[in-house]
Amino acid sequence: MGKLDNIENSAQKLIVLCQKEKPTKTDKQKMLALHAEILEGIEGLTECELCGTISEVIVTMTLADVTAKLCKECGVKALDVGKIQKSTPRKRTRSTKTAKPTPKKSDKKVEEPETPAELHARVEEQTGIKKTEVKRLHKIIEDIATPMNLENTLTYVKREVENAKLKVEEKALEKAVDILTTA
Repeated sequence: MGKLDNIENSAQKLIVLCQKEKPTKTDKQKMLALHAEILEGIEGLTECELCGTISEVIVTMTLADVTAKLCKECGVKALDVGKIQKSTPRKRTRSTKTAKPTPKKSDKKVEEPETPAELHARVEEQTGIKKTEVKRLHKIIEDIATPMNLENTLTYVKREVENAKLKVEEKALEKAVDILTTA
């Protein structure tokens, strides 16, 4: 059974639990476990560098000094042609009608905002908390309805962590909450 099959099975189990007339606390725990399984499965999928499809089986192929991670179809095509023809990434265009003038390039380096994956990796590295748990902590913090100060946010997150029965050390949790709220 492949990763996509595991994701599908976990999703079907999650749907069944969600459709119960009166879900219980144990159902919620099962839902959280299934959610973690789905996230793990999704993280294990890889994208083909040529066509962009997501697949369980990706091969790293080198032909004529060009290396790429390819799906089965693109790998066969590359072998037939005898080389890997990497396409240039398409520029994304905005769907809005008003065109904004492009700012002039300056010598100053512009910092791009940190992606959630980078943020989660940084929190994992600095606190030792597993990435799946960091994602859950981030979700808890994002679900806070109104802005809270750091102390109240920390208290709220601690209670949610206890409810979710996550095993996170208090100091690591404090540091993670501080990083996730300031990001």
